[in-house]
Amino acid sequence: MIQKRFVSLLLCAALALCLSVLCSPAVLAGGYGTAAATQPAAAVQTISTSQKTEQQVWIPTHGGKKYHSKSSCSGMKGPEKVSLSTAKQRGFTACKKCYR
Repeated sequence: MIQKRFVSLLLCAALALCLSVLCSPAVLAGGYGTAAATQPAAAVQTISTSQKTEQQVWIPTHGGKKYHSKSSCSGMKGPEKVSLSTAKQRGFTACKKCYR
């Protein structure tokens, strides 16, 4: 009898926890687990806009420390496209052929 009551209480507590999470204001607004749920819309838009306008460059994935404006420069195989700021943060410098 005590075991059945304990299991019943445990199930009720789990159900209450699930309902409190599912019925939170963020979930009801449709933004649970996203940046929209935790940040104002203006902040999210500003971040997206700044990422789109930043210059993109190509960096080698197999050696080399120069970033390029063209993926085909210097015979790179499998280059990675990143933002200019990311390339600089990783220690890359401009290719003299691409950036005269």
